[in-house]
Amino acid sequence: MALGAPLLLFSAMLTSGCDIRGPSLLASFESRCAALPAPRYQVRTAPFEVTEDDTQDVAALTARSGASSERHRTMGLTVSNFGHETDSRLRLLEERSSGRACATPEVEIVLSMQPTTVYVARELAHDACQHEATRQHELRHVAAYRELLDEARDRLAADLPATLQRQALSGSSATDVRVRFEAVMRTYMSDFMRTQHQVLADRQALIDTPEEYARVGNACGPA
Repeated sequence: MALGAPLLLFSAMLTSGCDIRGPSLLASFESRCAALPAPRYQVRTAPFEVTEDDTQDVAALTARSGASSERHRTMGLTVSNFGHETDSRLRLLEERSSGRACATPEVEIVLSMQPTTVYVARELAHDACQHEATRQHELRHVAAYRELLDEARDRLAADLPATLQRQALSGSSATDVRVRFEAVMRTYMSDFMRTQHQVLADRQALIDTPEEYARVGNACGPA
């Protein structure tokens, strides 16, 4: 018997906007830039919910896991979609007479692992012991997802402000600043999510060991 490695999908949604403030003749461009609202960053996680599904058979789970049906029979599988929704807004100041613009960002990011589904093959419906042994193994994957999600939130909340502060939020026009800011955000989030996926894959590999497969397979007696 083999358990299926968890499947992790990825999704992302980025939206952006801007708030352009007109120049005032009573203050210098530099002082007006300094008077823009302070940058604001908010990172949170969507509620983590798990659905359990015992309706799929071994063949369906094996195909879904991507394993070779000639070598593996997938009795349990955990599938999760690790993604983010990013909403960013720039408070922009543009002085067209001098060809200068500056901005401060307002960014809200929601990390999620939804949907997360634990599958146990329906062939185990009448074997309560093996069903539960398989289910408990899959819940270890769920725990790893949940732990990584919280860690990713904390890491992103700490790293994002420092990263954006190093980027120039000034340019020759509001359009120039906005385009460069959006490019920085896209690159940063892409790199961040790629790193988190690799961290999670490494942790899941520590769960799906031959020893663990043997333990689960023989939890209710020799397979």
